[in-house]
Amino acid sequence: MSSDKMISGTGALLVILGILVILTPWVLFPVCEVEGLYLKTASGVQMPMKCGWTARAETGMGALIVLAGGMLIARHTPETRQAVGVFTIAFGVLVVLFPTFLIGMCALADHPCRLTTLPALELLGVIVVIVGGFLLWKRGNE
Repeated sequence: MSSDKMISGTGALLVILGILVILTPWVLFPVCEVEGLYLKTASGVQMPMKCGWTARAETGMGALIVLAGGMLIARHTPETRQAVGVFTIAFGVLVVLFPTFLIGMCALADHPCRLTTLPALELLGVIVVIVGGFLLWKRGNE
């Protein structure tokens, strides 16, 4: 397989991973907010739980991963590969950090966000980091 086809394939993989990051907290493994669970304040106002805010942040990260994949498909230069690799690693790390440390998920271990959404996002984030690492490795081996 030629290098350009491999890089285009890697870009397509990033697009797919980005779409999965977007869909995971809303459709594939919905967070509590989608399940109808909300935090009720003392004044009676219902607010999204932390997992709802994580879902919103992951939507943005997924969009950035899709954009990075699109850039890689459009331009096959070594510089583009290197830049997309660096940013993809950062995006993947943030995909993992949002639900674990930066925003978090619900405190209750039996909530859907803890049982399914969290492990799925962690796995997707690690895969995105690996793809970014591959792009940097590929750039270094030219």
